[in-house]
Amino acid sequence: MPDNQPQRLPISSIQEMNAEHWRKQLINPVLTTDFGFVYHMNAIEVFKYLFKLNTPYRVDDYRFIIFRNCELDVTANLMTHHVVHNTVGFMGTGGVIQISRFPQDVDLTGFVLKEEFMRIIMGGRLPSAFNGKIRNFYIQVSDEEADTLDCIIKIGYDLTQQVDFSRNTVTALLAACIHYVASLYDKYGGGLPKVRTRAQEVFNRFIQLVNDHAAHHHSLDYYADRLFITQRYLGTLVHQASGITAKEWIDRAIITEAKMALKHTDITVLQLSDQLRFPNPSFFCKYFKRLTGMTPQQYRTG
Repeated sequence: MPDNQPQRLPISSIQEMNAEHWRKQLINPVLTTDFGFVYHMNAIEVFKYLFKLNTPYRVDDYRFIIFRNCELDVTANLMTHHVVHNTVGFMGTGGVIQISRFPQDVDLTGFVLKEEFMRIIMGGRLPSAFNGKIRNFYIQVSDEEADTLDCIIKIGYDLTQQVDFSRNTVTALLAACIHYVASLYDKYGGGLPKVRTRAQEVFNRFIQLVNDHAAHHHSLDYYADRLFITQRYLGTLVHQASGITAKEWIDRAIITEAKMALKHTDITVLQLSDQLRFPNPSFFCKYFKRLTGMTPQQYRTG
């Protein structure tokens, strides 16, 4: 059992890349107590080392990545995104990420920041794209825009290779990167339509609530009450916007929480059943098997 592994994927996870095995492959990330950089990293082996397929991980920081020369499906906070060349991705602290297949090739450049440090370098004034309402996004940008962001990151990365580098300069560059990514999000709208329908507005708010509360609130009436609409109307709007029922979204979130606990902690099935507020372990096990095709113990050891 991986009883010592955290349920979250912290900033220190990139420290794994500093091992001799990665250095031999010219993977040389930068890691401080508050931030880290990766620059033009061929991430296939790292992906395989850090991630298990179809296993959710909770991110414990802010992550900004430029994906190049790749095609990849990423599930972030229940939503699946098709990531291609020149995609800029953002994942906020507490977000859940899952990879369903490893790409044949992928070039990653990016940086990670602890939440408190990000607020400090931004003077407590975060752009709207990063103020907590938007948990993650993946936007495809132009070659020129990707190159510009790449250039700013490279300067920060190069500075950290120097002995006694100027921390103030690096943090100013990180702030510039954040502002630039925010401008790209504003330009491309996070991949969302320019004019949102009522169904899309409700669905976006519903998904945020489900990501936050599904572990403890399983019934549709809770979300309908929070959105000040009837259960029937909520179900209609969610299905209209996503093609999936509201109950299925709740089920997906519950199963995701269960999978993270089973893979990354030594919690017992009895404790997990109670934590997720099921009436008893038998009910939880039947529920888990119905939705995944295996028992919780089979998933844990698989």
